[in-house]
Amino acid sequence: MRTRWRAAALLGAALAGCGGMRDADAERLVRTYLDRVAEAYRTSDEQVVEPLVGDEQGKKLLGLIGVKRDAGITLDAKLLEIRFERFSRAGGEVLVDTRERWYYRDRKIGTGEQAGADSTDAYHVRYHLARPKDRWVVERLEFLDPPEVGRKTAPVTTDVRVLHGMLAPPQTAPGPAAAPGGRP
Repeated sequence: MRTRWRAAALLGAALAGCGGMRDADAERLVRTYLDRVAEAYRTSDEQVVEPLVGDEQGKKLLGLIGVKRDAGITLDAKLLEIRFERFSRAGGEVLVDTRERWYYRDRKIGTGEQAGADSTDAYHVRYHLARPKDRWVVERLEFLDPPEVGRKTAPVTTDVRVLHGMLAPPQTAPGPAAAPGGRP
């Protein structure tokens, strides 16, 4: 894990050395970001992707990963396909447009058992790459078209007040249906 974090930091440092960013560098940053996001969701550890994101995107990932963790699940995410459609520049940003297909399934923390339905989703995304300090990062993303989501039910069925400690989680009676640690 430490080696992967170091590799991400080295990529950021290498890109920082460039006055500008070539399309190949932008593609490599987006691919590395996507690999790290999948790992961060799977391990429930937002720090895995931290060297590759700006403040705005970092806060979003912290919230999304925290919601899953608070619900007692992690997200198993796999990139099935990515097509890079366009590279452009706007102000100090490099914009990268992609079409992506992902496969997702939630897994219970502790057992790894699948929780709920799986989903195959499609996205048309624009990555905003910026260099706010000494390295290039994914500052934010935007959907260019509405996402196509395969799963028709909400993956998290926890009372939203439980998320992030606003309300104590409901007590579950111990028994064969309860997972280790008392999480349903």
